[in-house]
Amino acid sequence: MKRNVEKYDYQVLNDAKNILMEIDMPKELYNPRCVMIFCACAQMIDGKSWRHISEEYMSVHDIIKYVNDVFPNKAGLDKKGYQENSRETFRDETLKRWVSAAIIESKAGLAANDRNNGYRFTSAFAALVRTYGSDQWEDSLSAFMETYESYSKKLKQVKSLPKGYDVTCGNITVKLGLSAHNKLQKQILEEFVPNFASGSELLYIGDTSDRTLQRDDKRLSELGIKILEDTSKLPDIILYDADKNRIIYVEAYSSTGEFNKDRVDYINTYCSYKNDIEVAFVTAFATTKKMLQVYPKIAWDTEIWIAEEATHLTHKNGDRFMGRSPEEFL
Repeated sequence: MKRNVEKYDYQVLNDAKNILMEIDMPKELYNPRCVMIFCACAQMIDGKSWRHISEEYMSVHDIIKYVNDVFPNKAGLDKKGYQENSRETFRDETLKRWVSAAIIESKAGLAANDRNNGYRFTSAFAALVRTYGSDQWEDSLSAFMETYESYSKKLKQVKSLPKGYDVTCGNITVKLGLSAHNKLQKQILEEFVPNFASGSELLYIGDTSDRTLQRDDKRLSELGIKILEDTSKLPDIILYDADKNRIIYVEAYSSTGEFNKDRVDYINTYCSYKNDIEVAFVTAFATTKKMLQVYPKIAWDTEIWIAEEATHLTHKNGDRFMGRSPEEFL
């Protein structure tokens, strides 16, 4: 018997094949034997509407008999029909796999080879199949597939993995790819900004795959920030705190790029700030251990923020604050 049939002489078999393909069933589970078993479970024949499918249990013996009666000689694809000793093939290679695929169910509490066992469509799948050929089919299929795990994907053991980080800062949302560096950038926007730069505008943020993920050129130009042409000197994040008239450059340190003296001087020399803007440089780290590895290189009069101690900010030059009242720190 042919294993791959493009079009059957029975329209109901073509319909069954299409239904199985639409729910992403593996190819071996919409072969000729499978589509005939499908129609037997539904008790469908040519000319009958799919809205009248059966939800009664059918034994493997009854399924074989139905197939032979309604689709003689295996739907004309062979010289003879299915023999009774085909029970194991029907059960093991189709029905049990459809149970795993959650489109049919067997009688509860009975062994697979129990003569009293039977199979029927699940209520959810039956509700979908009843709409086939109607105006409701596409909407019903979309709704079904939203919650149905494709058996093809299940067999491939496809894992549902997060695709990235969706991060919001003010009225701007960016999607960062998965990486340790971007995880730190996410922490900066979600923890550093609310704690130390609440209400700041996100003027720029880059990703390893997209260095200009968010870039407000008009606002950057208005503030006199002109370093964007040189990506080697570009900080990871640029913020503007309008309440304090402060530009905040933030570097999410992974292995290089801390704000050392040369980098700070370059940025300050290249930019022409307007309206007495204050400028702050923050090197951000995931851990204190990571920070200590490069602490001597970090420029004086810059800030250090560590994600594992998110509510604290270290200024590298204590005499700037010695003796000042708490209000003056704000």
